Amino acid sequence: MRSTVATIYLMLFCALCRAHGDTKHDIEPIVLAPGYSELTYAAPEVGSYDLPIIKSATDSQFIDSFGRQGTLHEAMLGRVTVLSFIYTQCPDINGCPLATFVLGQLAKKIQPVQNLSENVKFLSYSFDMPNDTPKVLRKYAKSFQPTGSDWSFVRPLNETQLSRALTGYSQSVQVSDGHTFSHILRVVLIDQQLKVRNIYSTAFLHSETIMSDIKTLLNENNIADNQHDSDYWDDSQALAENNVMMSLGLPRKSPLSVARPGSVELGKRLFFDRSLSHNNTISCAMCHVPTQGFTSNELATAVGVEGRTVKRNAPSLLNVGYLNQLFYDIRENSLEQQVWSPLLAKNEMANPSIGFVIDKIKQNDEYNDEFNQVFEQGVSMSTIGEALASYQRSLIAGDSPFDRYWFSGKRDALTSSQIKGLSVFTGKGNCSSCHRIDKEYALFTDEKVHNTGIGFVEDSLTGAQKLFRAHLAEGVSITYDRTHVEPSSEPVPSDLGRYEVTQDPKDRWKFRTPGLRNVALTEPYMHNGSLGTLEDVVSFYDKAENRNGLLDPLIQPLHLSKEEKHNLVNFLKSLTSSNVAELVKLAERN
Repeated sequence: MRSTVATIYLMLFCALCRAHGDTKHDIEPIVLAPGYSELTYAAPEVGSYDLPIIKSATDSQFIDSFGRQGTLHEAMLGRVTVLSFIYTQCPDINGCPLATFVLGQLAKKIQPVQNLSENVKFLSYSFDMPNDTPKVLRKYAKSFQPTGSDWSFVRPLNETQLSRALTGYSQSVQVSDGHTFSHILRVVLIDQQLKVRNIYSTAFLHSETIMSDIKTLLNENNIADNQHDSDYWDDSQALAENNVMMSLGLPRKSPLSVARPGSVELGKRLFFDRSLSHNNTISCAMCHVPTQGFTSNELATAVGVEGRTVKRNAPSLLNVGYLNQLFYDIRENSLEQQVWSPLLAKNEMANPSIGFVIDKIKQNDEYNDEFNQVFEQGVSMSTIGEALASYQRSLIAGDSPFDRYWFSGKRDALTSSQIKGLSVFTGKGNCSSCHRIDKEYALFTDEKVHNTGIGFVEDSLTGAQKLFRAHLAEGVSITYDRTHVEPSSEPVPSDLGRYEVTQDPKDRWKFRTPGLRNVALTEPYMHNGSLGTLEDVVSFYDKAENRNGLLDPLIQPLHLSKEEKHNLVNFLKSLTSSNVAELVKLAERN
């Protein structure tokens, strides 16, 4: 049935083209928008997601198809409203006719269901004031309105009200050739409290997905017709409780408090998009792999486009939103700025310029629509940075066994070995001098740079570390002699740490203290990935062998016993958040 109706629309469109003088040589093949066909994937399950508030709905005075005056707010208040912007003479089959077709399909589905039909309103707003008179709108509406549906076709009261509506809903309209308009299709979903909750473009306009969105909004007030079994609500309640608990042990102010509605999902899409690299092969997620602690367990240092060497280990992004100092050499202090470094670095994503990235994103119509929905200024250097930063800020992972023991007073949250390891961490091992535990929260970092000796050895002319441990698979590691692979390897670039930023000789081989949360998930360790396991890290600090004139005075031999080392490693494993699996699940969801 749907394909039949779509065919009729196509025939009408072709007839319209002939009426305007097009010949068979002028007509290009037409690809119908997805809204004319069956959905090729399952619509999202009702109530399984949230629709964030984008902004308040704009009010404007109108005249309906019967000549009655009213306002948008009066028509919308108390009901979920689907608002489309159209004009009746639109010749673009994937423009206004698509919007009217999809609304018609929705109205047919909703009209027979009382608790939906009583709570859903459809509005088609014409911006063609000279031609779309009430009489014209009334005749046009008869072809689409199901009997008994609450669907109004309206036009602005005057030019002032038209401008107000178009500006308020970011609907750009320009006269094209005297009788047609150039405009971008926008259909807006508005809740009962007059808040915009979604904006659909051509690629995403489909009756089934909008129906799921409508029912999700109505579910907020327990109005929708579909009901879920108790298991669904138990799972939803558990997830809600987990979202509250996941910040246990972290600073009270959530890094997401500054995130703009819709920016997290947009940033997530950018994060996983390979086209953000120069040759469309590398995405952010390929170095910061969700299933590997948002770092890379297989590589000591990251690899960029065309296999180019990156001299540093990819840091985990879990809880990165709480940090004030970024990169191992603390050369940036905001995520919005930080994201541009890998995008432009020639050995990472290798884009030649900021403008190149912006233009590339602008060429994608879906990205353009999404950016315009989330940001008033659309695609720009700042909005790309903000979107990517927002997604990274969403990677909040607290509520570890340590947090429940330390901050909630649950004495059984840690094992006996882990409690003893905590004592080593704060006492004999002196780990907490740099990996701080504060009174109300613990990020396990002082966010300062230190020379621990690891950079000195790597850069030293007297010889680098020969034996190296590589992680091959879960629980499988090997130790090999680096001299055996050096003839076929690219030379490791020199890394002087903070010195490369300040040019102060005293800053040679100084690197930022990493946070230790979820450290058991983020091997290999150190700025160059040179230590493969937590046991290797503990042994390195216990020996403190890499003496040099700039070594941090805190680095001293610890003389830990075998049992103390074992307990300390067990304690570090207690810093794994209960929320990581959920973050991975959300990251992998399309």
